[in-house]
Amino acid sequence: MRKIATIGIFLFMTYSSSVFCQVKGKIVDTQQQPIEGATIVMQLPDSTYVETGLSVSDGTFILNQQPKEYILIIQHLFYRTKQLTGKTPDAGIIQLESENYNIDEVVVTSDRPLVKAKEGRLEYNLSLLSQKQIINNAYEAICKLPGVQEKNGILSLIGTSDLTILMNGKPTTMSPEQLETILRNTPVDRIEKAEVIYNAPPELHVRGAAINVVMKRSLDDSFQGEVNTHYQNQYFNRGGANGNFRLSTQKMTLDVMYGADNIKTLEYTELFSKHTLKDKSHEISQTERLSSKYWTHDIRTAFEYHFDDKNHLNIAYTANFTPDIHNTSIAEGNFQQSNLNKFMNTQMNNISVQYTSGLGLDIGGDYTRYTSDNNQQMLNTLLADYSVNRYSLAGGQRIDRYVVYADQKQRLSNNWGINYGASFRYAKDYDFQNYHDVSGNIETEDTEARLNEQTTNFYLSVNKNWATGTSFSVSATGEYYRIGDYHKWSVYPQASLTYTKNPKHIFQLSLSTDKTYPSYWAMQSSITYLNGYSELQGTPGLRPMTNYNLNSSYILRQKYIFGLFYLHTSDYFAQVPYQDTERLALVYKNTNWNYMRMVGANIILPFSIGNWYDARLSLTGMQTRQKCEHFFDIPFDRKKWMFVGALDNTFKIKETLSFELNGNIQTPFIQGTLDLASLFNLTAGMKWDFAKNKCSLAIRCNDIFNTSMPDMKIRFKGQYLDMNTGFYTRITSLNFTYRFGGYKKKGIKNIDTSRFGH
Repeated sequence: MRKIATIGIFLFMTYSSSVFCQVKGKIVDTQQQPIEGATIVMQLPDSTYVETGLSVSDGTFILNQQPKEYILIIQHLFYRTKQLTGKTPDAGIIQLESENYNIDEVVVTSDRPLVKAKEGRLEYNLSLLSQKQIINNAYEAICKLPGVQEKNGILSLIGTSDLTILMNGKPTTMSPEQLETILRNTPVDRIEKAEVIYNAPPELHVRGAAINVVMKRSLDDSFQGEVNTHYQNQYFNRGGANGNFRLSTQKMTLDVMYGADNIKTLEYTELFSKHTLKDKSHEISQTERLSSKYWTHDIRTAFEYHFDDKNHLNIAYTANFTPDIHNTSIAEGNFQQSNLNKFMNTQMNNISVQYTSGLGLDIGGDYTRYTSDNNQQMLNTLLADYSVNRYSLAGGQRIDRYVVYADQKQRLSNNWGINYGASFRYAKDYDFQNYHDVSGNIETEDTEARLNEQTTNFYLSVNKNWATGTSFSVSATGEYYRIGDYHKWSVYPQASLTYTKNPKHIFQLSLSTDKTYPSYWAMQSSITYLNGYSELQGTPGLRPMTNYNLNSSYILRQKYIFGLFYLHTSDYFAQVPYQDTERLALVYKNTNWNYMRMVGANIILPFSIGNWYDARLSLTGMQTRQKCEHFFDIPFDRKKWMFVGALDNTFKIKETLSFELNGNIQTPFIQGTLDLASLFNLTAGMKWDFAKNKCSLAIRCNDIFNTSMPDMKIRFKGQYLDMNTGFYTRITSLNFTYRFGGYKKKGIKNIDTSRFGH
């Protein structure tokens, strides 16, 4: 009751506090067409500067201050400057007249800026990026952002530990697989811009690095839609289809999305192990073939109602159903032969509600229910004496999670601002694993565990903006975390500075702190057998890791980026294989290290030739140090330099036909006791737009030479292991899209399942 009363008092105080008003309007030409990129300068009647804004693609603009009386000066390169006086929050529709430039035999050309720095964020024009590169959807657009890397559906940002994707300023709360599905269903022309944030402010309810995808908003009455079908070959043939439909009026918007995918995957691993046991070396060689086949279904229904320009309500239901998952693992070698069949059924249901008020207050909450059922049968034969081990297993996971939050923004005088808020998250996890029909020499243990997790956050941030574009912000977030008998108070300070000498020279500096929690399943005491030699062990008491990240960037001519970064992660956890010294078993287990540290630099250089060739060169060099004093019985303290280079090339044959050739290379690296060999990836693709851009066809071949997965080995304190997983990594894909009614898909909030599952 005390917690509920505290939250109630906070919400009451927040709602009753003084807040800011906004001035809104729309810029159009003489044909009533919207004008994008117009500069709106607000002044007081005595010419004192107040604020500057830009009009977006639909011509609208928002200024976050409303003096009793103000002057607006509207400027654009191709239109005559206009000045008007206002006293109300609605500046109305402002019409600009074209400016004629009669210059004979002189052609002025200029590159549109690729990136802008604003309030600690790097803003990228994805519409411009998609014109220069082969991009089919929002996911591919994000992958093309400078500094962003993609591997197996997981996105990362160079120089940071973790990356969170935001949609319209809301946290991405999906697993990487579900997030990839949703973003691939989002057309790139629906995106207004993408903001790369190395230090996310606390009002976003995420910490560390983030990418905020800002979606365009349609205000007309319409019914629009898009259907898409895709085919992919990666040893198996697979494919799927999805449909998106949207009904919008002046007051409400209804979005419905359904997608179905037939997933078929194959992983092949070669393993050679010299396993020392009681001073005797055992040579073990084996191959493992892991295949998965299943259908997955994604459903999304979202309703948004606008009471007026400042107050609106959002209600969304999101679901994912993956029935009848069948995974098969067949391992053969000189030590053992095993066959493992796993049958799973997972479901995720989420409902969220958010209310945004004109008083600067955002309140909301959501509820998520996740269930997973897991049945396994394993048959294993040890070739030394032909003894047979077998078991059947029934397990599962049940998770209920509740989230509520409230945020308040206030604008003060002289372009100062203050934000504060709170959030509360409660999760209840139930995991169980029961063995039956067990025979042979195999250790089994039934497990049943319940975890109750609570996280409470309070934050305060202060920011200041100058007319020159310089800005800074500082914040602190207090967090109380409790899971089981473990509880801890933490404070996360953050700071960012953007200094703009002029548009050609911009400097950014950010400091952030963050904490990453392990999955619920990783904290259980269960053992999962991968085959007769390898097993996956849970780690009760696994601690969350704490990240400290310092980033600096220099942006030249709004195109060229030069960066330095430093990352220190305490209690870093990862899975590294370990050859057990008591028995012939290869153990995978999450363990906490003392720390993982990285320091490095990166350079991003875009260049082009005319309108037919566009390229971008990215170079990164860094050193890592990884230390663990309690890694089983073999502590380690290792250092390694790594270099990464990538060159993306796009050739535009004509406006509707383009080709791409992209390559990247990475030098050898380390992860704990593992040594990772160098890797190389070459990708080629083609995109054709036709039928007045209502249809598009894209073909791509990723990892042409099957070289994107590094060989792995361990040569450390008696551990000797070779692993090669670089088989069937080449992916050939075909994507066809048809749009009708001028479809523009709306941005959505995603569901966090990153800590769910086995």
